[in-house]
Amino acid sequence: MLFAALSPTGDLIAGLVLAIGFVLAGVAAGVAVFAAIARVEERFEGSPRRGLRIVANTLIAVKWPLPIGIVATSIFIALRFALGLDLVYPQLGDPRYPVAVAILLVAWGAANLFSRLAGAYGRQVIPTSEGDGDTRMADLVGAGVRYLIWFIAALYLLSYLNISITPLLAGAGIAGIAVALAAQDLLSNLFGGVIILLDKPLGVGDKVRIDPYIGTVIRIGLRSTRIRTLDGLIATVPNSRITTNIVVNYTAGTARAFVQVPVTVDYATPVAESRRVLEEIARTAPTAAPPAMELGEGTVQIGELGRFGPIFILTFSARDDTDPLAVKNVVYALAAEAVRSGRLSIAFGRRGRETQEPDMVAMSDGDGDRSG
Repeated sequence: MLFAALSPTGDLIAGLVLAIGFVLAGVAAGVAVFAAIARVEERFEGSPRRGLRIVANTLIAVKWPLPIGIVATSIFIALRFALGLDLVYPQLGDPRYPVAVAILLVAWGAANLFSRLAGAYGRQVIPTSEGDGDTRMADLVGAGVRYLIWFIAALYLLSYLNISITPLLAGAGIAGIAVALAAQDLLSNLFGGVIILLDKPLGVGDKVRIDPYIGTVIRIGLRSTRIRTLDGLIATVPNSRITTNIVVNYTAGTARAFVQVPVTVDYATPVAESRRVLEEIARTAPTAAPPAMELGEGTVQIGELGRFGPIFILTFSARDDTDPLAVKNVVYALAAEAVRSGRLSIAFGRRGRETQEPDMVAMSDGDGDRSG
């Protein structure tokens, strides 16, 4: 004891003064550290530089544990060394208790740090929902990391204090088995969600087919994935079903649609001549079509013999989201120009070729029968 040579009264007064000085110094140091960390948080938390963000997250994680640890240390020094209370309360002289407090403070800071890092990483990896940032999954990941660190720290602390943790582990194991059996489907969907995030077979905004649904992914959640179908309905698909079934992602691949355009020509024109003109149209259509269609060169075949002439089928490949009517508009415009220039003759029923007019070009999907 520092004041063993003084009188009892003087020893007590000096000890109290020294103890108060230690506590006040600790409080002042804790407040100063807290204020400094707050300034760093305000300045660097939103920094685009990754290194600064990590430093800021580390300081923010110890924003409370570090000042409290400083104050707790000053109180411990005041009680044990300034006042000498370890002689009255032997527990203060036990080195295990200061270490236990230090373990709690370190666990607190580590839980804050790793939960923040896990949440920040989750927000980068987890896709966002249509129209609204879905951060709930990232927050859940951060909370899971926090509780896991606290659980490990609690087990280590109990073991350090010579408290048997075997019954606790056994109870936790039995509880875990019971929860797993009771929530088997839920856990299956949760693990399915994790697999989707890691394997990334689909993402928000992708056009996919998950039998029997075809549509656009609008949300990937913990338990399920939501798809907006082609008829505008919202289908909620369990994640376990996605991971155990075939998923066709039209957006990620190079899916193509095939559009067939029928053109009925006149029997009076030789088939070879009509085919030649239509093949020229099939080669010209890709350059005449908008680039967004990604229209490929077409093929020309005779589909059937109609009532007034052979029906040629022009087949084109295009982006899977291309409107077939837009493709037909391009092809029929070229066919109309060929009719106007006299290179192509279109069947018009009984009226014959001599009555043809440019605006009467038959664009039917059937046999070309169209009265004027």
